[in-house]
Amino acid sequence: MTTAPAGFDPSTIGRWLEDRFGVTDFDVEVMSIGRSNLTFAISVDGLPRWVLRRPPLGHSGGSAHNVSREGRIMAALSDSPVPVPHVIDIVDDPEVLDVPFVFMDHCPGFAINEPSDWARIPAGPGPNDKRACAFGMVDTLAAIHRVDIDDVGLGDLRRNGGLIERQLRRWLGQVEEISMRDIPVIREVHDALAQSMPDPAGSPVGLAHGDFKPNNMIFAPDGGVNAVVDWELTAVGEVLTDLGYFVAMLTVPTDYTSIWVPTPDLGFPEAEELIDRYQDVSGHEVHDVGYYEAFAMWKLACIREGVYTRLVTGKMGDLDLDPEVAGAGVEDLARQALTLLEKS
Repeated sequence: MTTAPAGFDPSTIGRWLEDRFGVTDFDVEVMSIGRSNLTFAISVDGLPRWVLRRPPLGHSGGSAHNVSREGRIMAALSDSPVPVPHVIDIVDDPEVLDVPFVFMDHCPGFAINEPSDWARIPAGPGPNDKRACAFGMVDTLAAIHRVDIDDVGLGDLRRNGGLIERQLRRWLGQVEEISMRDIPVIREVHDALAQSMPDPAGSPVGLAHGDFKPNNMIFAPDGGVNAVVDWELTAVGEVLTDLGYFVAMLTVPTDYTSIWVPTPDLGFPEAEELIDRYQDVSGHEVHDVGYYEAFAMWKLACIREGVYTRLVTGKMGDLDLDPEVAGAGVEDLARQALTLLEKS
């Protein structure tokens, strides 16, 4: 095989692949999906066959990068209406890899990372056009939120307190612990969000994906959703946080996200249409969307600061990203959250 990327030990993993599957010749590459946990595609005879997902280099714990937890969530959802990759195994063996990892079948299809990906879906009008694809994303989100967590064995993910309350505390703590830059607006927005938080008792509660956007889904050629990926931020709590995040991603400047999101001029529905669709298919009454958008912007600023720090410290594997580019816009995103909060 070619030279292995950082975070993937071809000798120990190779022995495991041979013992488990009888495979001795394979290639590996870093997948483009994800900028946190490291994801590798393993090909045999030139065709992608498996996916291995592991924590970032230098990871020292915490639920945000707990791939065993992420793998368990996907495995639990395998028989639900939510499309997920097929998890083969969750491995925690230092003789194979120095950190736990999730080993999955490769899911066919493509993520929407750039305009050329979106262009693969028919323009319409028709049953499989771009608008249908977008509404299918919303239907998938509603399916996640309808999951009975006790029925699928995820009831132990419940935590005391509201999801927003917990995440405000967690993300601020993480930024203040690892950040190498002084960005006081992060705390300023945190305080504003904490003061105007909707009453958790009045919000629908369920399984919240935490990072639901087009590049965290794998699409079939007709625009249908083959799988939802990147479950590392999943939690039980106010599900409207997912809807606010999904809508917020439509307005975030592309330069500040490292991803591309379709816009209405390219056939994507307006935010109001997506919200109406969600309310119709989920059965949840939608409220305070502006607040949840603001929360999403602030969380995105925190995530971006974390990515910057890991790039600077060499803990992002072989991803070829400029730390200064990846870390730009953190303050702008936080201030955009303040603007959304004031409007809401």
